[in-house]
Amino acid sequence: MTTGWRLASLVAGFGLALAVIGLPLRLMLLPAYTRTLVVWVDAPARADLDVEQARALAEGVRAFVADEPGATLPASLADGRPAFDESATSHLDDVRVVLAAARTVTLLVTGAAIVWVVVVLQLRRRRELALSLHAGALFVVALAALAAVIALADFDRFFAGFHALFFEKGTWQFPADALLIRLFPEPFWVASGGIWGALSLAGAALLALCGRRTRPHPEGERE
Repeated sequence: MTTGWRLASLVAGFGLALAVIGLPLRLMLLPAYTRTLVVWVDAPARADLDVEQARALAEGVRAFVADEPGATLPASLADGRPAFDESATSHLDDVRVVLAAARTVTLLVTGAAIVWVVVVLQLRRRRELALSLHAGALFVVALAALAAVIALADFDRFFAGFHALFFEKGTWQFPADALLIRLFPEPFWVASGGIWGALSLAGAALLALCGRRTRPHPEGERE
């Protein structure tokens, strides 16, 4: 394998890793995910709402940040209590922009990865494909391990650092009694991080398995 092919394979592997990390986000934006997890983290009791009210409000937030047509955020609840004020709506609008960009990047790298797989298979460069798959798996594991170590060492600092990457300072912090915080408390994000990590590692395992099955026999290798 020449240096050029090796470098191209590693770059493709990083693209595969980004796709594997990004694709779980699509699953986690499904209505069933939000409706289930907000109840599991006891959001109804935290927000002093019944289960269906909490689910409906959380689903509204999910639909809004997923940029679904017609999704709106109420300024007040049926009983007159405040719901989502201007600052909360502004932050969720920022989240919507970030998620849209993440979807675009995921689609692009996934498409590029598919093209790479098709090309190397047509050229019968199985070694290069195997290297890309194994490299992608290793990149995912390394990124997941790094995130896990930082989060376990100081979750609050990790959470703040993560938000600082995408949002302006002061635009994503809200009082503890804000509806947005009570609907999506820290346990929601801890659980989501764990689920995201587990799905990403499952994807890495699949890449590694495919890489092992793709690796050619010595007599079939090409340089």
